[in-house]
Amino acid sequence: MSKKIITVACISLFLSQTLYAADDEIIFATAPTQSAEITTKLYTPILKFLSAKTGKKFTLSVPGSFIQYSSSMQAGKYDMAFDGPHLSGWRMDRQQHVPIIRFPGKIKIVIAAKGDSVLSSMDDLQYGVRICSFTPPNMLTMAMLSYFPNPSKQPDLIRVQGFKKLIKCLKTGKGDAAVLRDKLWAKAQKSGEAKGLKIIAQPKRGYPERTLTVGPKVDAKLRSQITELLLSPEGQKVTAPLLKRFKKKNLVKANPKEYIGLSNLINTVWGFQ
Repeated sequence: MSKKIITVACISLFLSQTLYAADDEIIFATAPTQSAEITTKLYTPILKFLSAKTGKKFTLSVPGSFIQYSSSMQAGKYDMAFDGPHLSGWRMDRQQHVPIIRFPGKIKIVIAAKGDSVLSSMDDLQYGVRICSFTPPNMLTMAMLSYFPNPSKQPDLIRVQGFKKLIKCLKTGKGDAAVLRDKLWAKAQKSGEAKGLKIIAQPKRGYPERTLTVGPKVDAKLRSQITELLLSPEGQKVTAPLLKRFKKKNLVKANPKEYIGLSNLINTVWGFQ
């Protein structure tokens, strides 16, 4: 056998082994709501725990921006993802993901305005009304926009980052109203930040909290194993820093039925159609 043939054979064997290793790897990512440093610190111990207990290789992918996170998700590069219910629902509908674990509780929105505002309901928040909000596809923003399926009637978004800036945007008159989470509104009332403001709408619908979904590469047996491990006493110790960061007491099993139709919240965002 010639050296050339041997070299080609060796390269082919190396590539096949590399591809096999990559194919056997389970890639995890989460919405970049924390810095890369904090994300790595929170999730690396969890993935090491799962790797040690299952014998599989769980690898953390840290996107540099939400654009990168979205494009990688849309390309199907994530085998596990932990983020908002609308994104979880989208993966369930489009990529055969299954929601397995989530934070407990519900996400609900409220719409606040100045105390002397003439706005009094969701129906008043149509084209021309300025809404202080987080940048789409933030869950709160998309939940608010879902009440206006006709794009020509959607309010104008004044995009800000951070809860305090939402309040400031409203109080300084940059926006006519602001979309907040109910818990953030309660916090603002308690701290006095909500002084001079009022709630004009409080839709009853609630959405599941931040959720972990797994894709087709994670079969039913491994899916069940991951769920049991993360909900076990040992798993609770490993996830304790994550729970503390998000101010949650525990993790709970996710019910896939809760996510049916939630992909509709994000279908208007480019790339998710």
